[in-house]
Amino acid sequence: MKNTIRKYAPPIFHCINDFGQGSLAALIPFFITNFGLNYYQSASIIFCNTVVASIAQPILGYVADRWRVPWFIPVGFTVTLVSISAMALATNYEMILALSLLAGVGAALFHPEAALLVNRTQSHEIGNAMGRFAVGGSAGFALGPLIAGGVYVFGAHFLWVFTAIALLGVLMYIYAFTDKADVTNASDCESHSKSVAIGTNDWVSFGKLFFVIASRSILFSVLSIFIPILYITVINGEAGASSLALTMYFAMGAVLTYMGGALSDKLGFLKTVRLGNIIFLPSVLVFIFVPNAWGFFGAMIPMAFGVFSQYGPITVLGQKYLAKNAGFASGITLGLGITLGGLVAPYIGHLADIYDVQTALMTLIPVGALGLLMSFWLEEPK
Repeated sequence: MKNTIRKYAPPIFHCINDFGQGSLAALIPFFITNFGLNYYQSASIIFCNTVVASIAQPILGYVADRWRVPWFIPVGFTVTLVSISAMALATNYEMILALSLLAGVGAALFHPEAALLVNRTQSHEIGNAMGRFAVGGSAGFALGPLIAGGVYVFGAHFLWVFTAIALLGVLMYIYAFTDKADVTNASDCESHSKSVAIGTNDWVSFGKLFFVIASRSILFSVLSIFIPILYITVINGEAGASSLALTMYFAMGAVLTYMGGALSDKLGFLKTVRLGNIIFLPSVLVFIFVPNAWGFFGAMIPMAFGVFSQYGPITVLGQKYLAKNAGFASGITLGLGITLGGLVAPYIGHLADIYDVQTALMTLIPVGALGLLMSFWLEEPK
């Protein structure tokens, strides 16, 4: 039983952490209604969540390369979820911003060490293994909005359910990883990490990969914020159902993320990234301008494939290009790769305030094109 939990622990904990990250976007319509926020202010909530993680995750990844800090995992997801719960007590916009920032600190603690746990324990079919890990995050993003949608029925205090989820995660971690048997696993992990550390770093290729990471991050973050808003303003859906639209998007993402990881073991990591961008570009145009719910959800499928299929392959590429600093690479690809787009989101929101949501989302076309072009400038790592 314990070995089974250890085997699936990275994706499970990734799911728990991303309950909070996914719920934040789904709460945006709730905050707009209750605090009278505009689109710029709404996107700034995501900005505060991501700015601290964008700075801290590479640093914490470097710490994870130097020292084994497994306690970052339970502390990280606990800080994230408790911060989301505490938003039930928020009385003004500034409190929401502060708690959003604190949730970003939790994400920064969690991601690098959790990604290294996969790297240390999975020596075969790393694309598939990282795909499973990424699926955990996608599942969390999918279920987070579904759970957060309870605030539209039960009120803000329903958010304390996230603290209960964090407590269950901590108990699972204590059960699986705090006994004498884990000492042997720790030694194995250390041996594997030492073998990885003797590799070489290809900083030039990683620098090129960063543009692919940034492109995918912007696509992911902006769509996560504006899918509920687009559903309300263009499809004329109800605010309460907007979180279900986001849940469907992330649910597709969980399946497509795993497909991307498995596909990368067969096609290659870069080919999978290129395929994702090629499919994304035409499908997002249909998604933005489709006038009805059938087209909205139909176009969401290939668009989601374009975004989510790149997740696992990009992470593995980063770890392979920086073989000596896989933790730092994970801080960029898994951490910064998720949060970087939040830095751009307020500007997209400002465009939506000036023009409209559809016009603002047109900026995703050149962003996706940049990711595609940069992926053709890279070579598969040896």
